[in-house]
Amino acid sequence: MTVPLEYIKYILDALHEPALILEPSLQPVMFNPAFTRMFGSALNGASGNLLASVNCEPSLETLIAPVMASGGEVDGAETVYTSPIGQRIFLMVYARRIRTTDLPEMILVELKNISREHEDEHHIQELNKAHRTRVNKIKGHNTELESYSHTVAHNLRTPLRFMNRISHLLLQNPDANLSESAIQQLNMILNTTNEMAKLIESLMLFSQAHQIPLKKRRIDLKALFQEAANELLQEQAGCKVNIDIHFLAPCKGDRLLLKEVALNLLENAIKFTYKQKDARIVIGCTDSTLENVYFIQDNGVGFNQEKMDDLFVPFHRLQNATDFNGLGIGLALVKRIIERHGGQIWAESHINKGATFYFTLGNGILT
Repeated sequence: MTVPLEYIKYILDALHEPALILEPSLQPVMFNPAFTRMFGSALNGASGNLLASVNCEPSLETLIAPVMASGGEVDGAETVYTSPIGQRIFLMVYARRIRTTDLPEMILVELKNISREHEDEHHIQELNKAHRTRVNKIKGHNTELESYSHTVAHNLRTPLRFMNRISHLLLQNPDANLSESAIQQLNMILNTTNEMAKLIESLMLFSQAHQIPLKKRRIDLKALFQEAANELLQEQAGCKVNIDIHFLAPCKGDRLLLKEVALNLLENAIKFTYKQKDARIVIGCTDSTLENVYFIQDNGVGFNQEKMDDLFVPFHRLQNATDFNGLGIGLALVKRIIERHGGQIWAESHINKGATFYFTLGNGILT
């Protein structure tokens, strides 16, 4: 069946995007209303090569050259059209030969306006650039703050040791003739300076935790948690907490830093559990073929699950934790160390129903 040009023009006119049909010599056969709407002002009074009158860079003639030369196709070449009034329109160009037995050979050229996509892409790039600038600025501020906290903590050690030393000397000097009240006050100073010394050590470790080179090796986590439990129970004489350590899959990590994880998680569990009638802490590991998930579960006072993220913010203590002693930095340190190992930490709890802390170390299964 012979397809008349009028029918082809009817189809061409139905297209929403600009399109035209050319002879192999690039002389126009027809173009649709969308083409006229976009390039009409440029076409008025145009003579000779139609494609040359359309101010595109690269030119339409250059882009469809492969179709003319080898009979190939142009599938999404990009160009920019600048209108007589200076408006820039980004276009995607498609071109192919049309061969039929009933009509002479022709070239179909379709154009798609992608200016909106370009604007969106440019906007996204600008947002990403602004985001990177902000992130780098925040990183710089964080580095300065961590350096400052490390310096302050380091400089506080000397006067703290001096206070501690003087207090000890006064308590040990038989000629001091201290009253009971003075002895109590000196012991209060010693207790306070010891707490402050622990806080300084934690601050220094927290500020360095993301910079210390990791010395990864195979770690027996069960032995590590048992060691941490023995140390804490020895420090807290009279603490009656049953600590049950189940099988813990071995991992690969920095033993020094993971020891801090064990100490802080256990100390946190003991602190909120030891007042319970049957205080119990269970440490274990879920059975997985993809990633080991370790947990430490207690039957203590628990916390509001909605405030879980606040647990890992330095010096941010939950409302129901104000009646318990603590430095407010232990869990923040734990989170930083675990993330250094490529893992994650989260918690589940209900008030007066205990809490369970879960963590991964991001190193898969060791055999």
